[in-house]
Amino acid sequence: MSPNNPVSQPVSKRVKLLTTIFGIVVIGLLALYLYRNREVFSSFQRIATWQIIVILLTETIGITLGSLMNYSLTRRLGCRVTFLDSLMLQYINNFLNKVLPTIGGGAAFRSVYLKKKYDFPYSQFVSTLSGFYVISFVAISLIGLLCMLYFYLQYRAVNWVIIIAFLALLLPSLVIILFSPSIPDKKQRLFRILKSVVEGWNQIKADTRFILFYTFIVIAQLLLSAWQMQVAFQALGVEAGFVQTTFICSLGIPLAFLNFTPDGIGIREGVYMFSSSLVNIPEAMMVLTSLLLRGLAIFSTVSIGVIAYLVYLKKLKDLQGAPEHPA
Repeated sequence: MSPNNPVSQPVSKRVKLLTTIFGIVVIGLLALYLYRNREVFSSFQRIATWQIIVILLTETIGITLGSLMNYSLTRRLGCRVTFLDSLMLQYINNFLNKVLPTIGGGAAFRSVYLKKKYDFPYSQFVSTLSGFYVISFVAISLIGLLCMLYFYLQYRAVNWVIIIAFLALLLPSLVIILFSPSIPDKKQRLFRILKSVVEGWNQIKADTRFILFYTFIVIAQLLLSAWQMQVAFQALGVEAGFVQTTFICSLGIPLAFLNFTPDGIGIREGVYMFSSSLVNIPEAMMVLTSLLLRGLAIFSTVSIGVIAYLVYLKKLKDLQGAPEHPA
């Protein structure tokens, strides 16, 4: 909120305080659960070196795919950013998102760097990127629902909360794609978000080739994550099918709206436990696998992200005295 709006500011502070308290409670509950089920940690002894390498490799490929999408989008908008900058900014973005308890913690750094080096209006990038959310929501929600249909046909397992969560993302996204509705200008956050998404979709809907490319990237990342999780389960001695791991990874879309803690720690594990009956995997192993993947992802992201952040922070300082249009 703007400081010029003193009425809304205390509300914002209260929301932040409540979010912080909620995050602490969630992390505390996760720690308590792990303490009570500490015997599962013996499963870490099963992990082979090659399995760790495979997980780290797939993590790197996933980040590279995300960088490729951002690179393609910025080039499409006329910014001649190099792929190396796009890749390193993606690592920096992921690193900052893991250490900051808010969604998009690395967006500010990316914005300043692109503006300073390439004179690129990051707001234009964000506006266009908003249009791609509907593609992600439709593609991943459909895949998640298809996985749930498979579970129902196999052993009559149903979770209506998760079904409603997927439909809450799928149906509005389909309305936006099919009808591009006009969203009124209102101050409420929900209306502002919807308006941004609709405007972003209107900017890209005529570019079928780019939409197909982005859809391919989204699905490829999901399937890559599913395979990575399958390897992680096997490393811990749990047999998990590809449909099961694909479904678990598809939960990342609704989880994005529940990111109240740094990197969603505790939230993700809680949702995985909630869905364990659908995939026929013990709750404790769902949590342990999530922590294994989280730990290796942090290692991969931090080991490169910290170095990239320091290097690019120095580059930013060097650009402070540069002319307004350095590119």
